[in-house]
Amino acid sequence: MIPETFHIERFFAEHEFSTPHLLAVSDCESMTVGELLDLEPDARAALEEVWLGYTPSEGGLELREAVAATVPGLGPGDVLVHAAGVEVILTLAHAVLGPGDHAVVQSPCYQALRSAPAMAGAEVTLWEGEPGALWDWDVEGLESLLRPTTRLLVVNSPHNPTGHVFTRAELVHLAELCDARGIQLFVDEAYRGTERPAEVEPPPSITALSDTAAALGLLSKSYGLPGLRLGWLTCRSPALLEAAGRVKDFTTICAPATAEFLGALALRHHRRLLERTRSLLRRNAALLTEALSRHPDRFAWHDPGAGSVGFPLLRRAEADEFCRRARGEAGVLLAPSSLFGGRAQAIRVGYGRAAFPRDLQVFEGWLASV
Repeated sequence: MIPETFHIERFFAEHEFSTPHLLAVSDCESMTVGELLDLEPDARAALEEVWLGYTPSEGGLELREAVAATVPGLGPGDVLVHAAGVEVILTLAHAVLGPGDHAVVQSPCYQALRSAPAMAGAEVTLWEGEPGALWDWDVEGLESLLRPTTRLLVVNSPHNPTGHVFTRAELVHLAELCDARGIQLFVDEAYRGTERPAEVEPPPSITALSDTAAALGLLSKSYGLPGLRLGWLTCRSPALLEAAGRVKDFTTICAPATAEFLGALALRHHRRLLERTRSLLRRNAALLTEALSRHPDRFAWHDPGAGSVGFPLLRRAEADEFCRRARGEAGVLLAPSSLFGGRAQAIRVGYGRAAFPRDLQVFEGWLASV
């Protein structure tokens, strides 16, 4: 069952490749196949030897070992490879939930995180964030949303669209709360590794903190490789991975062999790729903060220090109309808050690409005219 249109994906299908200045995108700067192959001297020859048959449904061992190496203590048996990150959300929801169950989902959010539980037949309650220049979620107050029928808690850290990051202590609290109630904790970690302040120790993956929690990882965001369409579910529970794998048998079955080869190559150099991303994000986040601070009457914003997207609040404009005008009058694509749910009037600004300074300049020029 598809409960509703996937609004943000329809939004990008209509506007992403026809609007010149992309300030709504959530991925980070990508690279060519050639640049990726340059990371290892024998990679080109090895790519030519890739067998274009089926890959293992759980993912090839080389790729699962490369994923596991990014999380201390994780092994390849704790990894289930998917053909896209959004597929992980779908298989996890259907593995855990059914009619009569209840799920709690952090909001605002990437819509799949709330729609997939509904597609599985569950009732969904949104755990709303407190809007502000720095968004916040009441971790202590979360328990009031839980029911005897709650089977799944979904959170996202670093968060899309706000950039909010749960601390290590908060993640441990969520894991313990879920364990005590028999709830599956699922953390979307698509932006893990984008935490920028060098003096701050980023929280580890939830799978390094909990034997039962599950996490989503992918190549599209922090690594800037969305064209490979690879994601993975990590968890120390063989039963959960088995259940998700049985759902995946009805979706993609297995991932493409060439994508698995290139994905494993990228992850063997994950530190190098992440530093490339963080360097770009540091520059672009500073530019965004400077630009928005020149318009304090229009925006409320504070750099959260993680992720490649921000969610500035609009002080005196309605988000859908603001974004429509920016797109129509200046060719600038911004994503309105209506695509993510929640109460605030805000816009998602993506600052992970190399062209961001140019596109931001166009946006500021338009602001000066309206």
